[in-house]
Amino acid sequence: MSELTATIPNKKNLLLETSFQTIENLYHLYNDDLYMTSKIHHYITQQLPTLLENMKSIREKNLQRNEEHTVEQQIFMSGYLSANNYYYNPATETYYLYDGLHYSEILEEHILHHIVSTISRVRNPILMNWKHKTKVSILKKIKENLLSKTIPESNTIQMVLQEFTPFVCSSKVEAKYLLTILGDNILKKNLSLLHFASSSLKEFLKCINQFCLEKLHVHCTQTFKYKHHEKHLDQLSECRLVPSAIIESERKMSDIYANMLSMNGLDILCVALHYSRKYSSSDEYILEKSNDADLVQYIFDLRNITPMEKLQQFITEYIHVYERGDVRGGGGETEPFFALTSSSPPEESFLQNHIQTWGAVKTLSWGEVQYLWKDFLRHHRLPPNLYHTVYKKILTETYFPEQYDAEKDLFTPLGSSHIPLIQKFLKFWNETTVEDSNSYVELEVDEIAMLFRRWNKKYQKYIIKESKILDILSYFKPELEIVDNKYVLQVRNILWDKDMDIEIALGTLKETTDPSRNFPNVSLYDAYLYYCKFHHANVEEGKKPMLTSKSYFEKYVRHQYGSYLTQTNTFIDNWFISLQ
Repeated sequence: MSELTATIPNKKNLLLETSFQTIENLYHLYNDDLYMTSKIHHYITQQLPTLLENMKSIREKNLQRNEEHTVEQQIFMSGYLSANNYYYNPATETYYLYDGLHYSEILEEHILHHIVSTISRVRNPILMNWKHKTKVSILKKIKENLLSKTIPESNTIQMVLQEFTPFVCSSKVEAKYLLTILGDNILKKNLSLLHFASSSLKEFLKCINQFCLEKLHVHCTQTFKYKHHEKHLDQLSECRLVPSAIIESERKMSDIYANMLSMNGLDILCVALHYSRKYSSSDEYILEKSNDADLVQYIFDLRNITPMEKLQQFITEYIHVYERGDVRGGGGETEPFFALTSSSPPEESFLQNHIQTWGAVKTLSWGEVQYLWKDFLRHHRLPPNLYHTVYKKILTETYFPEQYDAEKDLFTPLGSSHIPLIQKFLKFWNETTVEDSNSYVELEVDEIAMLFRRWNKKYQKYIIKESKILDILSYFKPELEIVDNKYVLQVRNILWDKDMDIEIALGTLKETTDPSRNFPNVSLYDAYLYYCKFHHANVEEGKKPMLTSKSYFEKYVRHQYGSYLTQTNTFIDNWFISLQ
């Protein structure tokens, strides 16, 4: 006999004993009072059975009524919760509604009002009796339906993936990986991992982390890093690279991200949470579900490839090592010569075509090697400062101990096919650019690229990208002020006097005005159109004129002739007289 079944008779015996004892005590109390003892007898034999029967009947009816109400309530609650996808976040005590596409916050009183309104529309008298109890029970169920366990519909997932490409990630696989990392961070999984992201992701991660803090009161970017530091050398097994889209746009990405989060921020977080639960972790997703071997190799690059192997890759791609040999000169004398033993694949043909112009003995300063290493990291989408504290020691003591001159801090005989272009550009810059303290003076990067081509027109191989110009100037000319990755401030180029071109064009405006009638209204915009037309008409045949941007034109004119401009940017009559 179980403990429960053994307990029931024991309780009954106790009740019987207690009842008998109570009755006996009553009779004993009124032993000398026949009236009271007769009342006790009458109550027990006549009234108590009827009372108990009535109580039993009422109880059975109440149980039946409760059962009917409970069934109706459960049917209603099931249907209501199926039709209305509500979720709850206990950390913020916030309710959410999911309409099958978007998640949105909703107030508790709105949910309660909707429940009561729905009950009233059903017109079920049983539910009407339990209206308050039903809404309380539904609210309790909603609080058990946590937002962190939501399963978004396919159209929500696809919408989020489309939002991520191409502004955040280059592909849907990369987007899923990034979302899974975000979900892992929210759920506090694998926080020992280090996810190295490029600077192009920094603004997005900043925005989404702020959004996540506001909505869920939790960080979602704890594991992300942007630079590799010395302490990370002991954590290479935990290092992961995060791929991202390469966006070359002048638009402020923060505006795009802010709009994305305002429209679909909750959707993004919910999909991230879903992926984290679905795939267990970001590592498991990329290893088991991505089916992209190249992406897997990139993500686990720092874990799988040692610093020595990475530096060997750098040497193979960027450094040329020359060996001494003997080459007979025209007069029969022996001259030193260095034969190429390794080269950078992208520039091999260029190297062979121009090797004679570089001189026999090649050297690389440590500053140039640093620049090449920086370019190597950027080209392979590796973290800035990777192996910053050890790579010089490895290069000088392991790979090039004989070639390194510690006193001069340079390597001989080493070269790189990347250096001639850099040296050529720096020569152009040093010879043709001068400082100018005027606040309006600036060179745009595309103008610098065009001037470089004109200066170096006999070497058509030396064509340089605008991004490369920015990179060279940022590294070798750190004193320059570069704004918006486009404008180099307070420098001018002696090959092109932009200000004089503007002055010549403005000077000819007087000749287009008939002195016998009133001066025409000429706006700043009209003046710029005239400037463009004038220089197109006066350029040598077969050549294109170099024209300043409208922005620079306006800055110059305001600086020189601001007192002749009205509030509507129209020249006053005295301006024409001043040019005569």
